[in-house]
Amino acid sequence: GHALPAGRHLLYYLAGFTLTVTPGKAGEAVRSLYLHPYGVAYAQSLAALFVERLLDVLAMSLLALLILLARPDYAWLVAIAGVLTLGLGWLITRTWLPEKLRGWGQGHRYGHQSGRLARLLDSAAALLRPAYLLFGLSLGIVSWGLEGLSLYLIAHDVGVEVTLATSIGVYAIAVLAGALSLLPGGLGSTEAIMGVLLVAFGADGATAVAITLLCRIATLWFAVALGGVATGVLGIGHKRITPAPSLTK
Repeated sequence: GHALPAGRHLLYYLAGFTLTVTPGKAGEAVRSLYLHPYGVAYAQSLAALFVERLLDVLAMSLLALLILLARPDYAWLVAIAGVLTLGLGWLITRTWLPEKLRGWGQGHRYGHQSGRLARLLDSAAALLRPAYLLFGLSLGIVSWGLEGLSLYLIAHDVGVEVTLATSIGVYAIAVLAGALSLLPGGLGSTEAIMGVLLVAFGADGATAVAITLLCRIATLWFAVALGGVATGVLGIGHKRITPAPSLTK
């Protein structure tokens, strides 16, 4: 463990949201710069970010299954995403994987990349324990589910009747599609998928666009704004105050 004030830790976490609009939210790695002065090695903080992203994908894949309650014809799409994600989650938690990666990378053209991944997994080993993963996954399901709830509330406010489960499923699939596109923040792809799915569930085109934009403002852009505020607070706190000249002789 590292001695880090809870309030400052929260600010560091929130400040990372400023760079949420980056491919795979990779910009949130800026937290490593904040944590390093407290003795947190870059390998450790980046490993924590890696596990956080892994849990996000697992949580979203599980939430995407909710859409099957309303549209069984989408089962193939959800099944593919679910199998790939759960398979990846199983593979990542294998204790033998880092050593396999090192062995595979020896003499290979991209061996240095596999070595980096092996070191990342070594650093993340403590966080990849089943108990920690289950707890983190539960938090991820709750937090992403609440974002899906925002889509449900917005849709109902404009008169589109969709169930809560459907709304969460639509949101999860749209965000996963945005992540797979590797576009910054999934911009464009997330909105397109969300809009198409809303139309499939009864919304007209214009209403679907409005719901999508409002939902993204309430989730993605609110997080970015919150991160900006946290970054500003940290900036003020780090300013050095120049001592006033002494009045004594």
